[in-house]
Amino acid sequence: MGGVLAVLLLGSHSQAQTVPSNDWRDLIVGELFGRVDPDDVEELIRQNYYPAVPTESGIELERVSSSEREIVFRIKYPTEVESNRPARIIFRFFESEQRLIAAIITDEVDFAITESDDAAEEVDRSTSSVSVSFRYKPANSVKLLAYNNQHPLLKNATLRKSLSYALNRSYMFDRILKGRAFAAAGPFSQESPQHLTGLEEYKFNPRKALQLLLNDNWRDTNGDGILDKNDTPFRISLIYEKGALLDEHLVSGIKIDWNKLGIDVIRLPLPKSEIKRRLASRNYDVVLMNYQFDETIESLEAFFHSASKENFVGYRNRTFDRYVALYKVAQDPMSRKMLFHALQHEINKDNPVAFLFFLWLERYFVNRNKFAVFQDSAGQLLPFTEWKINRK
Repeated sequence: MGGVLAVLLLGSHSQAQTVPSNDWRDLIVGELFGRVDPDDVEELIRQNYYPAVPTESGIELERVSSSEREIVFRIKYPTEVESNRPARIIFRFFESEQRLIAAIITDEVDFAITESDDAAEEVDRSTSSVSVSFRYKPANSVKLLAYNNQHPLLKNATLRKSLSYALNRSYMFDRILKGRAFAAAGPFSQESPQHLTGLEEYKFNPRKALQLLLNDNWRDTNGDGILDKNDTPFRISLIYEKGALLDEHLVSGIKIDWNKLGIDVIRLPLPKSEIKRRLASRNYDVVLMNYQFDETIESLEAFFHSASKENFVGYRNRTFDRYVALYKVAQDPMSRKMLFHALQHEINKDNPVAFLFFLWLERYFVNRNKFAVFQDSAGQLLPFTEWKINRK
């Protein structure tokens, strides 16, 4: 057990010094129910999404209480430390990003993360007591639409492609993301050595999108504005993270694009715990979500292989599965490279998901009224246990 995982020991250790808890020494982290499942907080600490403790520091976090809306960790330092260090880290969950923004502005929250430029700008306009900074997202962190490939309608690759061609990505990129992303045609960004050029980008082409549907005999036979076939209306639900401003804006645009095509879209904002449950049981139509691919064959295999337990999109492609098997027995690097490219071509051809954007940064907020030190000399965010409280 190494890295941050080694310092996150939730048991009791008599040799560690427990720092007495005082409200002014609590570090409050604000989060959204829609974006994070409370059950995943400890894993996100291990992954350093929340920079709680420095690696190999000997500091332990002990989970001392939890409720529907709050999780409390007591910090156990290996030796006595200054009284201006945090004694507890408290995670508080909010229903919406607007409510979280209000809590940040009113000093109820000391730290929070957002993908929304609108949220960052609102906080920056409203108060000078909060530092608004950015950090880079992990490589190949992609915003995508996961299609349920086992859905009665969406198992048809033609319909999935029609949905993708109908998306006005340029509008999303310019007006919602404000250029702070890379367009995505596959699982790997332009910065990745595994990135493959020449993939179909499914650029905005509503005429082609409609023609694909017409070719598949979808018509509005009863004049209600919704396409139908064999008495079945083209109606799908679109799940997204409840309360997350960026996703709300993206979903509004996606709904408009698909409505123009004659597809009825039911927006369904859900907490992250419910999204996870629905993905696992494949009880969904389309989900707007973030996913991070590793630059390995195992990452593609886990997401897309027919036999993978993590293949929640239900993608089935014998050619893809065969290429994975061939890759694993290939000896020379050139063969492996060709097979890796072939795997990406198969995914691109079938369009089991719509790759949208690689978001390359996210904003974070810090209550600088309360904390005097939270970044190093290079402006990088320090672990929470190294923050110093500003006692005025």
